[in-house]
Amino acid sequence: MKRYQFILSALLVIFVTSNLFGSVASADPNDNWLKSNKTELSAHRGAQVTAPENTLEAIKQAGLLGYGFVEIDVQKTKDGQYILMHDQTVDRTTTGSGRVEDLTLEEIQDFMIVDKNGNVTSYKVPTLNTVLTEAHKYNIGINFDGSKGNWDNKEFVDGLMEEAEKTGVLNHSFFVLSNKSIRDQFNNWYPDATLTFLGNALNNIEADIKELMKYDNAIYTTSIHNIDEESAKIIKKAKLKLHVYSVNSAETYAKAKKIHPRLIETDVIVP
Repeated sequence: MKRYQFILSALLVIFVTSNLFGSVASADPNDNWLKSNKTELSAHRGAQVTAPENTLEAIKQAGLLGYGFVEIDVQKTKDGQYILMHDQTVDRTTTGSGRVEDLTLEEIQDFMIVDKNGNVTSYKVPTLNTVLTEAHKYNIGINFDGSKGNWDNKEFVDGLMEEAEKTGVLNHSFFVLSNKSIRDQFNNWYPDATLTFLGNALNNIEADIKELMKYDNAIYTTSIHNIDEESAKIIKKAKLKLHVYSVNSAETYAKAKKIHPRLIETDVIVP
């Protein structure tokens, strides 16, 4: 019964948000995503309007709904398998408990995903490979959140990049690495990858742009609350595309549309 209630609630959210926010253009499959001037929605941890965060179903629904990108969190299990998980432990989002790094993939996949309302679902914690394969089917770009996982470890990074290349999403992805030393090290390893960090366009725009211009490929990332139309123009003048996050209301969405970002990251808005 709870599963049916979850589905009905999700459909209601889709209906309401679709009518409230309207639609956003989706880039053509053959576009160079970083050079495109189109605005796309990015689903934070997948399409949470219809499925629990960081699940395979959340990625599939993002594709079906028409999101251009998804943001995901990647970690490694005790036996070296890449999975999607935001927290260091599985306690909040599954029926199990324990740190990701202390559990094997088999142990983790014995647990069931718990949705944000505390309902036990039929979903399992997905592997990175299955998620990237699903994303590629729908031409969804990937925002890799580098605040989770061991991005200062070359073995961790190499394995993740191999998965991204193997599944065909590597050139349709970017990496959010706010630790400068880790970001610069990553850039030395993979100079063609698109990089960013959590900037603040109201307070640090000149320093942020200077830092991003060091990289061959970069996008300016900032909260919608830390940017205005004037700073957006400065970013555009620097020939950087803009990625804004925390866009979760009619007010912030209207503000985002005025500054024409490349990506609008959201938990609740649907295309």
